Amino acid sequence: MLTPVDLETTVFRRSFRGYNVQEVQEFMAKITHDYEHLYRENIDLKEKLDELNAKLAQYQLMEETLRNAMVLAQETAEEVKNAAKRHADLIIRDAEQKGDRIKGRIKEEIQGEIQKLATLKNQVEFFKSQFKSFLKGLLDIAENQLEINIQLDKQIQSEMKSEEKEPVPEQELPTGDNNQIKTALDQVYSVANE
Repeated sequence: MLTPVDLETTVFRRSFRGYNVQEVQEFMAKITHDYEHLYRENIDLKEKLDELNAKLAQYQLMEETLRNAMVLAQETAEEVKNAAKRHADLIIRDAEQKGDRIKGRIKEEIQGEIQKLATLKNQVEFFKSQFKSFLKGLLDIAENQLEINIQLDKQIQSEMKSEEKEPVPEQELPTGDNNQIKTALDQVYSVANE
């Protein structure tokens, strides 16, 4: 490529009947001036182009860095999301296991209380039957005693008649006591049968 200096220093040979030297030199001066202007503008444009290419490279580097950062952020977000999901699953599984253990413990306690209740019912039934037997025994003893008292009364009355003594007034005989005893025994017997 020609430089402006090359144009200035270019010398044409003279020939007979050649071009007008002054016109050629004026034309060359104009061309040199325009060419110098275009040459400098070209250099400036190349410098600007280099600057813009440098900035473009810088922006491309920044774009690549941002792209990598976004990819890394997405991967990190996925990892955090997966870790949170795993953690939530662990918490849920742990809560379910604790709930199952608590349910099992409560079932065991309920079974224990049911067994205690059954034992108490059996004890109540046993006590009730024992108490009934005891009351029946007392009733039998009382009835036997009542019969003995009645027989004694009859015997006393018969002996008194045989001795011809004055009969004892009825109110002094223990018959009223026997009736009270019999009434009390009937009440005990009815309670025992309930």
